Amino acid sequence: MSTSTNKRPREDSENKERKVKVKVEDVSEAKLAASLPRTDENIKKEKARVPQRGAPKIGFMCPYLDTINRKVLDFDFEKVCSVSLNNFNVYACLVCGQYFQGRGKGTHAYLHALEVGHHMFINLTTEKIYCLPDNYQVHETSLEDITYNLRPTFMKKEIKRFDKEGEYYHALDGTDYLIGFMGINNIKFTEWFNVSAQALCHVPMLRDYFLFEDKYTKLVHEAERKQPQVCHPQLVLKFGEFMRKFWNPKGFKGHVSPHEVLQAVMHASRKRFTIGKHSDPIEFLAWFLNTSHLSLGGNKKRKSSIITQAFQGQVKMMTDTVVKKETRKIAPGQIEIKEQIESKITHKKFIYLSLELPRSPLFKDNQDTNFIPQVPLFDLLAKFDGVTSETLRSGEKRRFQLSKLPRYLIIHYKRFTSNNWFKEKNPTLVNFPLYNLDMSPYVAFPERPSEDDMKSKSIRELQAIMAKNKIDKTGCLSRGDLIDKINEHHDKLEKNRATRYDLIANICHVGTAKDGTYKAHVMHRGMKQWFEFEDLHINTSETMAQQVALSECYIQIYELQPPGALVKREEIDPSLDGANFVPNESGAGSGDGAAANGSASDVKVKKEKMEEDS
Repeated sequence: MSTSTNKRPREDSENKERKVKVKVEDVSEAKLAASLPRTDENIKKEKARVPQRGAPKIGFMCPYLDTINRKVLDFDFEKVCSVSLNNFNVYACLVCGQYFQGRGKGTHAYLHALEVGHHMFINLTTEKIYCLPDNYQVHETSLEDITYNLRPTFMKKEIKRFDKEGEYYHALDGTDYLIGFMGINNIKFTEWFNVSAQALCHVPMLRDYFLFEDKYTKLVHEAERKQPQVCHPQLVLKFGEFMRKFWNPKGFKGHVSPHEVLQAVMHASRKRFTIGKHSDPIEFLAWFLNTSHLSLGGNKKRKSSIITQAFQGQVKMMTDTVVKKETRKIAPGQIEIKEQIESKITHKKFIYLSLELPRSPLFKDNQDTNFIPQVPLFDLLAKFDGVTSETLRSGEKRRFQLSKLPRYLIIHYKRFTSNNWFKEKNPTLVNFPLYNLDMSPYVAFPERPSEDDMKSKSIRELQAIMAKNKIDKTGCLSRGDLIDKINEHHDKLEKNRATRYDLIANICHVGTAKDGTYKAHVMHRGMKQWFEFEDLHINTSETMAQQVALSECYIQIYELQPPGALVKREEIDPSLDGANFVPNESGAGSGDGAAANGSASDVKVKKEKMEEDS
């Protein structure tokens, strides 16, 4: 009796434990998912839990992984089916590299797998890899390099390394390349885009922005909703994709094809810039920067988009108009003329500065050779010194002076003139510094009142000066305190003032106006070396800095040095007259011989000699 009574409590406890276990098992994932709110995120998780039809078990390795050929994969081209030419639900064959639509029965990708025996495909939108015709998803870590090349992603630590490292990487096509220093495929007469893209891709501020897709995707879609007429979202999205592939550190090949971004450019510009048609790089740059600014939701404010933050400056225009004119005879044969001039000051924003070159000589010298004139850059910039004036057709005189300097200064030289019959090129060489371009003589800084002037003013007038300059007057109890505050404000402005620029990109024109082409020169910061790009051809040598200085420059991009930066030394062969032009302390140009005063000098022989050496 005692043994039976002892077993019953144990059985009861075991039954209780079993009942508890049963209750826990009843609360399954399906019931938990049903109890959760029906949000988009929960619906996606519920679909992911549903097993695929015919899917292999976990740990299964696809037998067709060895058929993948990474050498034929090229994700730079437009993502359309090679059969139906549709651009939705497109898959890329990982064996031959062709694009096909769909993966269900009867689709082009499905038929391609049956007919040719190519089984591995990747969805170009979702980045998922499937095996056809079995139609199951392949999960394999060894395929992550393929998904990365389809859509490269970056980290901030990697971007900082780009400007320091100078190591070459070996691509699968057998070429060695530097990250961000790759050739661009010329599809057909698209050199105008290639040189512009080389220059823009090496603007650090623009590069760091477009390498992160999350920074501008929401802005583009919001701008499209508010201003659908002026916004072109595909232009910005495709350029950002091109930028990420251009700086891809794990590329399968050592060059980039701009096919997709050119399609977006052609559509957004209404075929103003198209494949198979020569165009002017400065016209494309002006259009592209303005359209991208609007597509990113930019407005008239200075820092409303990354475009204006990087490239927008401001020029001060002073228009002098003669209001009243009086003449008076002061002596026989002498007349005194008095003019009452009214000046009107306006401010205008700019993305790039255009400088006119002096006219080239029409005749040859005694040795029957053409002169190649030279002009210092500072002579061309004298237009913005606030003193040099130009006369308008109305008789008014206009003077220019820069009021705000951009972070990146784009300079355009008006080298081409055209009419109804022909196009002419000006071969004048511009002597420009590679480093330390001082723009202080051409900037209208806020005037600093003198000590005597401030002492003669009343307290109310000093407070008005502080209010105009947005100076905090708290703690000022006397006239001396107000004067000290004003001086501290101007001392701070002068200390944080940055006016020196370094050249980071140069676009030049080679050849005649009719049959010439464009080249781009880019500076590698870590290696401190210049590279020359002409489509897929990349050239570098020890004399590349001299070649840059002697090139027929057309567009240049200068980067503003931080305040208090040390003056950099320009390492250029002093035997070259056209290359040793550097600014002096006063901001004017200095050089050897005729190059200093801008007179004509024949450097054709030296230029040809350098080309032969290279």
